[in-house]
Amino acid sequence: MLHPRNTSTHYNVSIPTPEALRLISVLALVIPKRLEMLEVSRPVSQVLSSLVDQDINHQAEADGMVSEDVQKSYVVDEFEVRILEPSKSGGLWEAKASIKMQMSENAITVRMVTLLNTSTKENETFLAIGTAYVQGEDVAGRGRIILASIRQDPKSPDSWVTEVYSRELKGAISALAALQGNLLIAAGAKIILHQWNGEELNGFSFYDAPHYVVSLNIVKTFILFGDIHKSIYFLNWKEEGTQLILLAKDFGLLDCYSTEFLIDTNTLSLVVSDDQKNIQIFYYAPKSMESWKGQKLLPRAEFHVGAHVTKFLRIQMLPTSLSDRPNRYALLCGTLDGSIGCIAPLDELTFRRLQTLQRKLVDAVPHVGGLNPRAFRQFCANGKAHRPGPDNIVDSELLCYYEMLPLEEQLEIANQIGTTRGQILNNLNDLSIGTSF
Repeated sequence: MLHPRNTSTHYNVSIPTPEALRLISVLALVIPKRLEMLEVSRPVSQVLSSLVDQDINHQAEADGMVSEDVQKSYVVDEFEVRILEPSKSGGLWEAKASIKMQMSENAITVRMVTLLNTSTKENETFLAIGTAYVQGEDVAGRGRIILASIRQDPKSPDSWVTEVYSRELKGAISALAALQGNLLIAAGAKIILHQWNGEELNGFSFYDAPHYVVSLNIVKTFILFGDIHKSIYFLNWKEEGTQLILLAKDFGLLDCYSTEFLIDTNTLSLVVSDDQKNIQIFYYAPKSMESWKGQKLLPRAEFHVGAHVTKFLRIQMLPTSLSDRPNRYALLCGTLDGSIGCIAPLDELTFRRLQTLQRKLVDAVPHVGGLNPRAFRQFCANGKAHRPGPDNIVDSELLCYYEMLPLEEQLEIANQIGTTRGQILNNLNDLSIGTSF
């Protein structure tokens, strides 16, 4: 949960409501199709032997080997993207269509995008797929962008997906996003903005990332991307000059896993997860002296999750009795160990009350193995130089233990922090309702 008030500059950011799509329940999954056994012929084996055995006698011995020893087999994975839809509400998911990948091709990113057709001036919705060819370190990396149209053809009920466009690019395509009707593609260390004319994609603006882009996020004309080693970058798209302009960045070294925007009314925050199982929240404050005239993103909060967060999903929060802000969003986060978490913004008064309660519960609640939850939630730097950030996140997992305490202890703790038991329960209940997606 985020304390949203520690910032000197606010940004009016809103998310346009997407058009209702008929295929809103369609999912795209990347799964291996089959395993094939390929036999290595004798000439290949002879070449390998000549590389290992430089001596002529050794080559002669290799040439005289029995064919059964020479012929070996290895496994090659083939992948495809499958379109799934439930047979009925609450029913089992069924595969409706699939898009096959080429040999040595892996699907890296899949996203639904809405692009503006510059020829017809109409919006078109596609399933965009970014792939990478995995062919070893001796082959230059390349990828492929695929645009597919998902709709059921009345003449052919079994036809669900049609490949509209496909093109190879230099570098693996690691992230995709729609920006003002254009398609933003991260291919290796380069971010390229493309226009769609109904037949092909034409690049007209680009930005060079340090190493490798792992994620792309869009809010209006603002762009957030995470680099695999150089933390996060905050860009702005200028349509007049067709330029991607760098606003600010985090100057620290951070191995990013995923990024996303966190919106609380008129406050915009930038969230990133790293390889040390941490989550950090930054904000852009160009008028602050600490931001080096706006070049540096300032830390707002940090939190140790204890699992690698690989995906954030921004969802609008539901209105509650104490808060009816229309433009407030929470982030669902998925981890590699299969757990799901949530980051939600709080107003100033509620945050201060729950933060004080959290400090009391550290001593009042018996912990498993005598472990300290405050020590566990501290930022894990793994030996790297790190300046501790603000303590602006409360742990709802610890706060939930308040309701499990005996009534006498609940009343005593509430009295010690200067509030009532009913007020604390109302805050916890509103938080639960607001995140009941």
